[in-house]
Parts: sequence; C-alpha cells; structure tokens
Amino acid sequence: MLPKLSEVVKAILEKAISRMKLSVGFPLEETIEKPPEPKMGDFSSTIALRLAKRLKLKPIDVALKISENIEISGEELLERVEVKPPGYINFFLKTSSLVKRIIEEVVKQKEKYGRNNSGLGRKALVEHTSINPTKPLHIGHLRNSIVGDIVSRMYASCGWKVEVENLIDDMGRQVAVLVWAFKNGVHVDVPRDNDMKLDLWYGLVYSMADSRLQGNPELEKQIEEIMRDMHDERSEISQFARILSEKCVESNLETTSRMNVFYDLLVWESDIGEADVWSEAFEKLKSTPEHFGVETEGEYKGCFVAKLGHLEDFKDLKSSDKVIVRSSGVPTYIASDIAYQMWKFGLLKTGMKYRVHHVQPGGRALWSTSPILASKMREKFAHADRVINVIGYEQTYLQQIVRSCLRLLGYGREFENSIHLSYKHVEVAGGRFSGRLGNWYGFHADAVVNRTALQAYEQASKNYPSLPELKKREIAEIIGVGAVRYWLTKFKLDQTIIFDYDKVTDFDGETGPYIQYAAVRANSILQKAGGVQTIDLGEVDFTILSDEVELDLIKEIMVFPETLIECTDAHAPNMLANYAYSLAVKFNKFYEKRPVLTAADNEKKARLTLVLAARQTLLNVLNLLGIQVPEQM
Repeated sequence: MLPKLSEVVKAILEKAISRMKLSVGFPLEETIEKPPEPKMGDFSSTIALRLAKRLKLKPIDVALKISENIEISGEELLERVEVKPPGYINFFLKTSSLVKRIIEEVVKQKEKYGRNNSGLGRKALVEHTSINPTKPLHIGHLRNSIVGDIVSRMYASCGWKVEVENLIDDMGRQVAVLVWAFKNGVHVDVPRDNDMKLDLWYGLVYSMADSRLQGNPELEKQIEEIMRDMHDERSEISQFARILSEKCVESNLETTSRMNVFYDLLVWESDIGEADVWSEAFEKLKSTPEHFGVETEGEYKGCFVAKLGHLEDFKDLKSSDKVIVRSSGVPTYIASDIAYQMWKFGLLKTGMKYRVHHVQPGGRALWSTSPILASKMREKFAHADRVINVIGYEQTYLQQIVRSCLRLLGYGREFENSIHLSYKHVEVAGGRFSGRLGNWYGFHADAVVNRTALQAYEQASKNYPSLPELKKREIAEIIGVGAVRYWLTKFKLDQTIIFDYDKVTDFDGETGPYIQYAAVRANSILQKAGGVQTIDLGEVDFTILSDEVELDLIKEIMVFPETLIECTDAHAPNMLANYAYSLAVKFNKFYEKRPVLTAADNEKKARLTLVLAARQTLLNVLNLLGIQVPEQM
C-alpha cells in the first residue's frame, strides 16, 4: 500500500529541521498543502514563511536553507524539491515509481480501494433525518438525511462500526395537532388522490388544521389536553397518536429508501419516555450539586437548572443558567436531549425494548424501539465512542448545552466526542419551508426527484428510443436520485441553499449526472475492449503513461485514500463531492485527448489499465456519495 504522501513530505521536513537544529514550535502538517497548479509541485510547504520572522530572515532565504538540508536521494516517491518566491518549498513526485504502484493497487483492492482502518475497534453513532411524523420530507429535510447518510458511509469506510439512528418525536405539538385534525374531521376537507402518498396527505391535513388553530385560545387548550393524554401510554389518544405517527414514518421511509438512505434503528420519543431514561439521567445530574441544582430565588426559583456561567461558551450570556426541570416538576425539552445523548454513549443502565421493523433493500435490518413484541438488547445499540448529531444550525445553542452537561458530569471523553454536525437550510425564493404554511408543496422530496427523473427519462428516450420502457425508467430513476443527492452535497454545510430546479436538473458541469456519465463512459470503453478479464497487468508497459493528462488523472486517483480521511475527519461531505467532480473532469480530459481503443497495442493496454483504475475509483467515491451508476446515459 502506498504511504500517505503528505506524511512522507512531513518526515523529510522533520529530518531537514533536525539537521539545522531548529525548534519549530508548531505542527509541520499545518504547513503542507496541495498547490493550485501542477507546475508548482504535488505538495508545497509554507514552513519558511512561518519561521522567517522568528529567525529574522527573508522567507526565501529560510526556504533555501531548509532545502539545502533536504535529502531525497533515497526516497522512492519524490523526484525533486524546488524553492519559489516568496518562500514556498515545492515537492514533486517521482511519477515513474507511482504509475505502476497506483494502478496495481486500485486493480488489486477493487471496491476496497480508499478504505482504511483508522477507526477500527471504535463505534460511531450518527443520528439524522429525525423529522416530525406529520408530513413528507421536503428538500430541506433531504439535505439532512443525505449529509447524515454520507457521513455514516465515510465513517464505515474508515473502519468504524457505525449505527445510524432516526429519532421520531411522536410526543410533540405537531403530532397533537394532527390527532386533533382527525378527531375533528379536518381530514375530510382535504382531498386525497389515489396516487398521493400518505405523508403528503398528512402534511396537507396538518397545514389546514394548524391554520384553523391560529388565534383561537379555546382550540389551543384542546391541543394541550391532547398532549397531556399522549403522555399516558394507556390512553386511547396515546395509542392513536402512535398509529398515526407510525403510518407517516412508513411513508417517509419509502422516500428515504428511494434516495438510498437507510438506518439501523428508529428511536421513538414515547419509548424513551416509557423506558424512563430520564429518571436515571436526572439522578446523575442531582448527584453533581456543584453544577446542577434547584434555584432558591430569582426568575428560575424552584426550577432545577444547569449552572453554565463559568464555561467559556456561556459566560457572556445575560442568563447563563439553563432550566432542566420546571418548578412544576415537568422536564423541559433539553432534559430529554441530555438523557438521550447519555444513552447513546452507554452511560445509562436503563434499556429500551426493540424489534425488527423490516428488512431494507440489500438485506440490512431496520430495528425499532417498541412497547410490544419486543425484547431488551442492551449491548446491541448505543454504547458509542463518538456521537454525530446532524441537526440544523438553529439548534447550536441547545447542542452546546447537551455537550456541556456531559462535561459538567465528568464525562470528558464523551464531551469531546459529541459532534453537532450543523448545516444551513434549503430555502425557496420566498424564504424557509414551513409545515404550517404548507409552502413545501411541490418541493417535497418525491416531487423533486420525480421532476429530475422525468428530465432524465426524456433524455434517455431521445438517446435510446428502442430501449425497453422499464429500462428507460430505471435509468431515469438512478440519474434523478443521483442528481438530487449530489446537488445537496456539493455545498459547504454552512451555506444556505436557495432551491433552484434549473441547477438541480442541469446535467452539465458540477452535477451528479456529469460524474455518472464519466463512470458510464469508462464502463463502455472496457466493455468494447472485451471486458475487465482481458486486461493482464503483467503485459503492460506503464512508462507509456507519461502524458500530462494521464499523469494528472493518476495523481487524482492516488489522493483518494487521503481525501477520504480528510473528509471524514472534517465531517465534510462537500469535500468528497468536490473530489468526485475533479476526478470526473480529469478522466474526461484524458478520454478526449488520449485515444484508447484505437491506439497502438502497447498504448492501448496501458491506457486500458488507467481506465480500469479510474472507473474503480469513480465507483468507490460514488458509492460513498450514495449515487448509483446506470448502464447507459
């Protein structure tokens, strides 16, 4: 296996610094980067720029002194080092050594190429989606699901055992409003077409019901009464709310399955309550009186609060204490979040009951917490080493409280490994989506994919008019799902996305279909050449692969393992999407400039191996992005 090349550069710099008897005072890896252009090297170090002021020398002079102490004569992978103004030290790879090793490694490892064991022996728990069970997923929810799904795939590819959870809040006000709507016949006024999905209909019923509740205190009292009844698991209202919620979740799961998003466990808020997870967590909080306790005066008199004022994140707030339990004895919403986070780490003995919900495509079982036909399985779920909660940016303050409470309880490791993966929302031109306003209609996930798939279907019909109808629809679905997944992934998480159908359905440029087409093109070349089985690496003269576009492609393939580690450590799916696009661009440039099937025999063999390696890497990164490749486009 090829060593991590940035680590090779780091080791060379360390030896040079040691020879100079210099003390750096900062991590050398911070100075190593990839230059924007190949002519500037494959790696570059800014160490001289950082040392110059302390050494009272010009950066270029520091760079020259360091380069004089760099020894690469025994290095198999590095060819030369150059110094460029104002003080960059540029490292160039020895392509003659790399080409054969990289291609052979990809061909040998196949779908395992890029994977690593950095997380071996550790468990990551990723919670995502977690929408109220009263409506369909709209395009904003879908961003949450896809981000969480890709993060879980990246962690698994880095050797972590991964558990994916979807928290279902079947105890909140939105469910109470839906229950009220059905009790009072609101649903009768909302027509449902034969082909309308249940969750879509629920969303329309909820929107109408909520509009009728606005400004009517008497009706709002009915909602409060329903919410009280929902907390009594023996009441008819509680059972009816669970039935409504389960039906909506089943409809939601049809959408997420269509989008290649899958889970390991559905966790129901009502089951958390029935298992009394909060009581055990509360006892732990009460046993730490220096940080948690009942206020005896002021606005929070009689409330059980977390004392956060001495922590850096909260010291500037007007009111740094956070109410955990109201003076009435009713826990706040944050209380449930704290207990749930503790449960995820295995810090609570209290266990819930589980049953298999159904088997998902590919054979992966989806489990569910459940009050019936279930059993306790304490060791199967939770007990995570790291917890990643994919939750919108507006929950940042509450997530900080959850993390900080772990710290105050003495769970330092769990504090460090509680990750709030914050993201900005997807908006329409008029603003954010709203369940009450119902302005998500037309932008719900299924509608978006249907429209994208329709465009793909029209293109497939144009390109392959004689193709069987079922095959055209299959191709269109794969392209439509891929287009939406990629579009919702390629933006940084701190960017708000203004939803624009033209961008989602633009099949040129930085899009999912563009990358899919690169993989389809590679498949086609290999099929026309007789298939993968006809390629014998022993007969290949790898020195033929020396053209600039060939070397650019090989180097892009080479950095995939490092890129995966960087994306995972940074929890940045967009970096992986950007890599996929860059790889596709470089492959297409190679395809356009270097003939494969019509080349001379030796050139053909060499280039076919490069096509094979590029195709495998494309498939591997697309698999991490949850994007399939159609047979034709």
